Amino acid sequence: MKTSGTTRIAERYVKALFDVAQSSTLKNSAAALDSIEKDLAAVGRALDESADFRHFLTNPLLTRQAQAGAVKALLAKMKAQALTQQFMATLAHQRRLGILPEIIAMFTKWAQAARGEMAAELIVAAPMKDKETALVAKGLGKAYGKTMNLTVRQDASLLGGIMVKIGSLQLDGSLAGKLARLNQILRAA
Repeated sequence: MKTSGTTRIAERYVKALFDVAQSSTLKNSAAALDSIEKDLAAVGRALDESADFRHFLTNPLLTRQAQAGAVKALLAKMKAQALTQQFMATLAHQRRLGILPEIIAMFTKWAQAARGEMAAELIVAAPMKDKETALVAKGLGKAYGKTMNLTVRQDASLLGGIMVKIGSLQLDGSLAGKLARLNQILRAA
């Protein structure tokens, strides 16, 4: 469950991992960030695919050592970077594996920001050509001064046009949105 308290806790862990990954003691901090991000994404996929794994991470009956050992074995099998393995072991020993999805999402967001990237979702009423999608990504990137990682989703309920979601900002250029705004204006009149 995501609360402001768990968000603050997750942020402290992500900041610590991020700082260590970017520290000058590592030869290539960008490569370290990318490697950790890939490791965490793989763990995130495992969480999404396995209810047993999710239950294991949050099971209060298991000892910290048992959870740390199992996580270490899983990450070794995945050939995860040593820093990722140490980080996950620390989470297990501190009983913080329950906030792992939030940590993964936050680390991904921070890593993208460090690379000058920004995630956005493009929702379209009808399929768009790759060239059109690239133009939208380029325009958004120019407006925000970042490279946009654009995910495209189709939603026929928009009727026409597009909607862009960037964080909590929503830009609605859909026909359904325009009709809803027009309806609201007419009701107010």
